[in-house]
Amino acid sequence: MPGAYSADLRERVLQVCERGQLSRAKIAALFQVGKTTLYRWQQEWRAHRQREAKPHAGGPAPKLDATALNKLKDLVVASNDLTLAEYAAKLAERAGVQVSGSTVCRALRKLGLPRKKKDPASARAGPACYR
Repeated sequence: MPGAYSADLRERVLQVCERGQLSRAKIAALFQVGKTTLYRWQQEWRAHRQREAKPHAGGPAPKLDATALNKLKDLVVASNDLTLAEYAAKLAERAGVQVSGSTVCRALRKLGLPRKKKDPASARAGPACYR
């Protein structure tokens, strides 16, 4: 997903719109923004006199709080050869939180923990020799 438009670009686009010399389609093409985006910027300006973007809403709250993360950490220390689904099932038993394997994977990455033990064969230096 592309990044947000700069405040400077939004300001310049709205100034050109206020002059009223070009159509909305031409202004959108000139500044390489979508016509719908331009329309929404104009609506926001008319309704609230606000030219800057709204702050990010923050997204949904994480399902795993600090205590659940600590329990997951304990699970990994106890046995780090489980699959993500098995970690999710054990976490549901111990912490009472239903999460998916993907959520467990993100939590492990957040904790800086590996998903599984490293394979001793992959730790060898140099390319593998096939005969």
